Amino acid sequence: MRNKLVLFVILLLSITLASCVGTEGPRLDPSVTWSGVEDQMVVRGDLIDLLEGVTATHSEEGDLSSSITIKDDGDFSTHLAGGYTVTYEVEDTEGVKHEKSKNFTVSVGHNVANGDFSLASYGWTLDTPGGNATVVYNEDGANVTINNAGTSWWGIQLRQENLLFKEGTTYKATIVASSPDGRSMSFGFEDPNDGFRMLTTERNGFQAINLTDTPQTYEVYYTATANFSNIKAVLYLGNQLEEDAVGATPHSVLVESIKIEEVVRNTSVTFVGITNVELTSGTTPADPLQGVTASEGTVEVLGDLPTSVLVQSTYVLTYLVKLNDGSVAFQTRLYEYKLAKDFEYQAINGDFSDGFVGWTQDVIQTQGSGAATFVDNEDGTVSVTVTNVSDAAWHIQLQQANSDFKAGESYVARLVIKASQARKIQLEIIQPGVWEPIAETVTLDITTEYQLFEVHFTSEKDRTGAKVGLLLGNVDALQPNNVTFTVDTLQVYKYSPFNSELTDTNEPWVLDNISGTINTEGYLEIPFTEGQLGDFPWNHQLFQNQGFELVAGHTYQVEVRFKSSVARTLRAWIEDANNGFSAIATDAKTEINVLADTWTVLTYQVTITEDNDTLNAKFVVMLGGNFGNGELAGVAHIVTIDYFRVTDITNQG
Repeated sequence: MRNKLVLFVILLLSITLASCVGTEGPRLDPSVTWSGVEDQMVVRGDLIDLLEGVTATHSEEGDLSSSITIKDDGDFSTHLAGGYTVTYEVEDTEGVKHEKSKNFTVSVGHNVANGDFSLASYGWTLDTPGGNATVVYNEDGANVTINNAGTSWWGIQLRQENLLFKEGTTYKATIVASSPDGRSMSFGFEDPNDGFRMLTTERNGFQAINLTDTPQTYEVYYTATANFSNIKAVLYLGNQLEEDAVGATPHSVLVESIKIEEVVRNTSVTFVGITNVELTSGTTPADPLQGVTASEGTVEVLGDLPTSVLVQSTYVLTYLVKLNDGSVAFQTRLYEYKLAKDFEYQAINGDFSDGFVGWTQDVIQTQGSGAATFVDNEDGTVSVTVTNVSDAAWHIQLQQANSDFKAGESYVARLVIKASQARKIQLEIIQPGVWEPIAETVTLDITTEYQLFEVHFTSEKDRTGAKVGLLLGNVDALQPNNVTFTVDTLQVYKYSPFNSELTDTNEPWVLDNISGTINTEGYLEIPFTEGQLGDFPWNHQLFQNQGFELVAGHTYQVEVRFKSSVARTLRAWIEDANNGFSAIATDAKTEINVLADTWTVLTYQVTITEDNDTLNAKFVVMLGGNFGNGELAGVAHIVTIDYFRVTDITNQG
């Protein structure tokens, strides 16, 4: 009897357990094992698949990963830095639902936010520091309409800041873009903490690419030389290649996506035949692959080059090898384009006969609120309409940094300008980088009639790449908006010879059919042998002509101090080197009879007219010809010269 009771109890327990096992409803079943759900860091802007790497394995049913869904994405956005919790769910064949959560942290890093423009303008700013453009964001990307490309590659920018780079890490930027107008673009990195210094190359260079009407993939590579906490990633849409000049019909560029990622740089590959190149605008560059080889792989060239440029610019070509292990090797080559000019101290196209060529249209947008438009009037003048004067004069500029000045030499900046209404501006001559003034910055009162302004200055140091420009912003916090300036001339010239004191050397004075040395007293001695002089003054000359401008209406004083070991006639002439060396001052007042071994100063004045004004005066001591005074010609002797000075004495006294 007792055995039957035990069997009955066992049977009852079995029925009860079976009933419990069949109970329906959601539960957390420890028989499901999750993987790939550890906390994960994501770089802002990196596009990720939230399901990637997440698996669920049931102890009886096996792999359920293909059935995993996202129950709650926690409003996850790769474009917005912060913390997110994503909840996953999977259902087994019995209808039991299993859940697991994963924490994501989106942090600011090397990539841009909103690189696919899915959040419209979020993270992006369109700047127009040297041109004019607008942008519209839609499902296709960022559509930039360009009305004026300016003269510089950086004149239009689509940019984003606050990226982080790590020293020694190589970054690859990939941009997908197109243009039905076939214009160009480039991409680079700047350091806002160091005056927006370009980081792509050792000099301010850019890698331009010619776009087509079908989407193209553009790549640029950079290895960080330091840890950077505030990188500016910027797409440049200013004037880079010849096709970028905008006429009556605006140009457009569609940017579909921008992505920055870390890559591995292979440093074992050796490149041969890559050297930097200097070109004069108008010169066609040679085949960039000519003579270039790599120790491994196939060399690909990234970037396009122009034939002509509007302003001095440094272009970059990248020589790239992609290796089978996924790493890359690359080396850059710089092409430095310069514009030709007659003399190093002059401004390029200072008479604006070629529009804005040589001149930078510069509206500072990292500070202030300046706004202006620039127009080539196609009559030898240009106009700048300032619609917002901002709060500093330098926030709006028309400038170029191409002039070289010599220590101790004197120059003149000439400006011819008018305005639609009275307004103040400033004329600035300064050394970029160190921002040292070369001439005193002057404030000018501009009227509605053309005026001529001249600023005389002497360079205290040798200067290279000096900046000459007009500051058209708010000079004194009192200047009105909506004023148009018309500029006819902004040029630097020189009327006094270089090394006029003949100190230490005779250069750049030319010894023509003579020889000479600087003696211990610092004077130039020129010996003549018996019978050497010849019959004409021009048989022997000490001269220079290096772009000395003599202006109509101006009066110049010439002063030359010299002596001769015998009595003779000496002459100091001025000729026009641009007009067959025609006479400007060659008459009787330009010659003097000197006594033997007696220092004598020849002084005279000449007023320039419209008939003999020149951009290239030749200053010359004429040492040939007869002695004068009835002395015997041809006697051996020495002529000693102390100085040859020219001074503008217009309106003095």
